[in-house]
Formats: sequence, C-alpha cells, structure tokens
Amino acid sequence: MMDRITWVANKTLDLRRKPYGLFIRDTKLKRRAILKNGEYNVLQPKFPNRYWNYLRDPYTSLVDAEWKWNLQAMAIGFLGCWLTFALLWWLIAFVHTDLQDDHLPDRQGETGWTPCVLSIYGFPSCFLYSLETQHTTGYGLRAITEECPEAIFLMCAQCLIGTIIDSFTVGAVIAKLTRPTMSNNTIMFTRNAVICLMDGVLCLMFRLGDLRKRKLIGVSISAILIRTKRTREGERLDNYETPLELQCDDMGSDIFFLWPMTVVHKIDADSPFYNLSASQMLNENFEIVVTLEGSIESTGQGTNAKTSYLSCEILWGQKFVNLVSFNEKHQSYEADFKLFDKMEWVETPFCSAAEYEAQGNEENNTKTTEGNSITYTDSTKKEKEDTLQCNGVAEDTVAKHGNEFEEHELSKAHQESGDWEYGKQRIPVYQDVIYEEDECEDSDERADTPPFPVTWV
Repeated sequence: MMDRITWVANKTLDLRRKPYGLFIRDTKLKRRAILKNGEYNVLQPKFPNRYWNYLRDPYTSLVDAEWKWNLQAMAIGFLGCWLTFALLWWLIAFVHTDLQDDHLPDRQGETGWTPCVLSIYGFPSCFLYSLETQHTTGYGLRAITEECPEAIFLMCAQCLIGTIIDSFTVGAVIAKLTRPTMSNNTIMFTRNAVICLMDGVLCLMFRLGDLRKRKLIGVSISAILIRTKRTREGERLDNYETPLELQCDDMGSDIFFLWPMTVVHKIDADSPFYNLSASQMLNENFEIVVTLEGSIESTGQGTNAKTSYLSCEILWGQKFVNLVSFNEKHQSYEADFKLFDKMEWVETPFCSAAEYEAQGNEENNTKTTEGNSITYTDSTKKEKEDTLQCNGVAEDTVAKHGNEFEEHELSKAHQESGDWEYGKQRIPVYQDVIYEEDECEDSDERADTPPFPVTWV
C-alpha cells in the first residue's frame, strides 16, 4: 500500500515538472529550479541537528511548513497544555485531600468540606476544568474557591499561558493563509515563451495576466538566466545566473497592470542569446526564471509570483494573439483569457540575432553605396552638359564624338576660366586629359597650359 502511495506521489511531482511545448518529443524530464507553478524544486539541506535550528524560529518554521505539520504542532501544543495543567489541578486536589470519599462533591454538604475546586471527582474532572479555564468556557459547574492560594496562582498562570498559545496559533494560521504564495493563484503566466521580430529586432516574449477585479499595484517584473558557463581558464560554473533586461511597452520593468501584458526581452549585443540560432537554442540547456512582484490593492500586502521557461518551452517564429478588445455593449475594455496561451505563426529568420544584424548592415551598406554612385553620376553628367552648353557646343556634336570630345571641351573650358577648386569633381576630369596627353609619346608639341593650376605659381 505504501509503495502505491509513493508511486502516485512521484507521478504527481513528475506532472508538475513536465515541460510544455508544441514540438516536445523527448519525454525525459528536464532539469528546472523553479516549477511552472512557482514552487522551488530544491531539496532541503540535510545536516546534523538541523531541526534544532528550525525550532529556534518556530513562528517562521510553522508558516513555511506544510499544513500537516501545522496541524500536528497545534494538536501537540493544545493537548500538552491541557494535560499538563490537568495534572497540576489533580495534584492540588490530591494534596488537599479533596479526592477522599468523605470529601467528594456528593458528601461535601454533609461533612461541610470546602475543596479547592468545586465538582472535582478525579483526573477527568481536572482535565475538563483545565480545558474550561484555558478557553474561558464556563459551564457553571466547576469553579475555584478561596480555600487554596496555590490554586489561584495556577489559574492565573494557565490563563496567561493559554492566551500566548492561542495568539501564537492564530497568528501563524492567518500568516499562512495570507502569505504571498496563496495569492499567486490568480496570477497567470503563459506556458510558453516565443521569439519573433519586433521593430526589426529579434525579441523573446512572454505574457502575464491577473484574474482579480482589483489589480495589483506597484508591479515590477524581473528575469534571470540559469545556465552552465565556462571561464577563460577552463573552469565550468554550473547554475550560473545572468540577469535579463525586460521591458513592457515603454514602461521598462515597471508595469501598469490593467490588462494582460506582453513582456519583451530584446536579443541585442548585450543579450546572452545574441549568438544563438533556432537550432542552437533547442540544443542548449538553460532555464529562464521570471519573478513578478507587486502589492494587493485591497489589503496592501506584498505578493510575488514565479515561473520558469526551459529551452524546449521557447517557440521560435510565433507571437501571441491580441486578447484585449473594447466591448461596445458594456462600453468597457474586455480581456478574453481563452486566448491567453494562443499563438500564431509569423515570418521570422531562424538565424541568430548577430547574423541577422550583420545581414541587415550589409544590405544597408550596399544600398548606401549604390545611392551615392547614382547621385555622383547624375551630378557629373549634369555639370558636363551645362558646361558644354555655355561654350556653344551643340548636343548632336557631343553625341557624335562621344566622351572623348566631351572631356576635351570640359578640360579646355576649365583651363580658360582658371577656376580650379581642389577636392571637387573638376580635378578628375583635368587629370584624365593630362593623362591622355602624357601617353602620346610621338607628339613634339607642348601644351599651351602648364600641367598644374596657374594659381599655384
């Protein structure tokens, strides 16, 4: 029977640790530090005398413990107190000879005996009187008299100790019922995270929502990446934690939690996923732990919720569908939580963010170079046409002799005007003409103009 119970408990734990995803073929459970419901998947440390350390802080230990341990602690505390004081009341009655046959309540009227406590027949009567005294029940049968001073002192001590036990127990129960983890049942995270393009940048996104009518206030979101890292010296660091920068719209990590929000992590040069492609991310072993912190508006008590995403729970090339719409009938915004986990495919490159950014830079450089070349050619051609028209050269002459006549006329016009400007587009035209004249070795004639600007002399 115990083996069957153990098997059922292990199966339940396995279901809580099961990863979520559309294309998960590996049924082998993955390592994760935080379960999907936010519980820690870390065993308690085992060391000698560890329970004494828990008893040094009993209040916190009871709040953190499971309900079965709380119920056992309360039962032991109350029963122990009742039985202890019942024994003390019995000892007082025994020493005062209230338990003799002539001094029992049935014959006290005949003998005129005054006991310490009325209507005491034995230990069961002492136990009932202890219970009534501690919880001030007062049935009207048993009552203390002025015969025994020690009984008066014991009643005061029991009332004081009983009040302390009641206060301790009630405080622990209330703290356990109102602890932040109890309010996480209305905070939702999507089962999967997605990666897609947003504003031309690959982004990792997940969605969170709140089912309460009174939304959380002062909400902030944070995430850390748990992975294995190897240093330059070759040392392997397991469970290495790296913070991830998150933002929600333009609010940063602070969220105005009015409706379900999508949290974004941009995969840029500072992101640990910058050099990971879609296939490489599936082969990586890491865990993203997400923590949401805020305050409950109705009580003002702080709360926090956690979840985690494994590499197999990150879907590449998908995005979340919109679930917030305006209800014309009620004239208010409405969130359809049936679409909370629904996603749709979008066109997304499967390369890494670094490769995608490099391809984008190459395309931009190519477009810029082509644009500059076209602009230079058009401006040069326009300048040539304007210069030839100013010198009275017909357009058909230019078309007949081609670029050779055109360059000769432009060079001649520049030389006659004496307008030389260093670093502008006229210098290459002049240099081309001089270069052609230098190649003519058979010519004995000298040029009318020197091979340098006159203004340089």
